Amino acid sequence: MPRWENPGKDLPSFRLTDIDGKVWYLKRLQGKTLLVCIWATWSGPSQWILPKFQALYEQLKDREDLIVFSMNVDEDSTLARPFMQKNNYTFPVVPAFTFVGQLVGFLSVPRMWIVDSNGKWLWEQVGFDATATDWEEDVLKRLGSSAVA
Repeated sequence: MPRWENPGKDLPSFRLTDIDGKVWYLKRLQGKTLLVCIWATWSGPSQWILPKFQALYEQLKDREDLIVFSMNVDEDSTLARPFMQKNNYTFPVVPAFTFVGQLVGFLSVPRMWIVDSNGKWLWEQVGFDATATDWEEDVLKRLGSSAVA
């Protein structure tokens, strides 16, 4: 069963390159809230959450106070691009198998992270319930509370 947890710690610094060659640094993202979906091509629940994440990305991508992106945890990072193209997903994808694995230990996906503008890791959702009808509203509510955290 999916659950939201409050890690209550700073997200460790990272320097990762996305599938389009853009380098992502946590330090450069500070000042903005982060919404990050952790997923893998082999994960059934990831395939359920990604269409909803794409819809959230479309809704939120132009907000100046927020960065929406994903971290793919396939061991073979070349699998992400064809998967994205096949499904017409447009959100940014950062291969992060090692980073996420070292951070969370047991690698279960999908996960959703909300990090505040100071780099504080406020929320992590582990798992996904495909029957949940209010998931997007719940994410938006948590994003709203992170803006004032």
